[in-house]
Amino acid sequence: MGAATAALRRVLDLLIGTFCCGLLAGMVAILAWQVFSRYVLGDPSTFSEELLRYGVIWLSLLGAALATGRGAHMAIDLLPALVPARARVWFAALGPLSLMIFGAMVLGWGGWHGVQIASGQTSAVLRLPMGAVYAALPVSGALIVLYSALNLLDLARRRAARETDPIEHALSVGD
Repeated sequence: MGAATAALRRVLDLLIGTFCCGLLAGMVAILAWQVFSRYVLGDPSTFSEELLRYGVIWLSLLGAALATGRGAHMAIDLLPALVPARARVWFAALGPLSLMIFGAMVLGWGGWHGVQIASGQTSAVLRLPMGAVYAALPVSGALIVLYSALNLLDLARRRAARETDPIEHALSVGD
């Protein structure tokens, strides 16, 4: 089971990371075009600002999902440091659980309603379907839920390994 979750995590990291890198590279090229057309050609680009805005939305939300997978979100470390070692596991699980609830309810469920509301609208300049822009919410929500579940499985696996290892168990009893 551990190898399968590690493989899934690697594939997700590779796909999302590659997509984010490509998106960022595209955004840099569009931004360079915007600056060039404004200051060199004297005729500002009409599409670039809107396209960059939507790129930032997708990049931010997918980056948040990637940060969830790597455990790189902000956390308050003071409270877990003050409780006994046995209670720290529950505090460690609180972060992924809360991210799971947020990803499912706010981004997933709420985002899906946003997609449905915006599905009949198009963007002002590019005439892009706004549902595609709002789709970043449920997509990132699903990824955050998946990454949080993988993080919880890793946490449970580490705890189980520590309890079955007599040396690790002896070292953690005194905490």
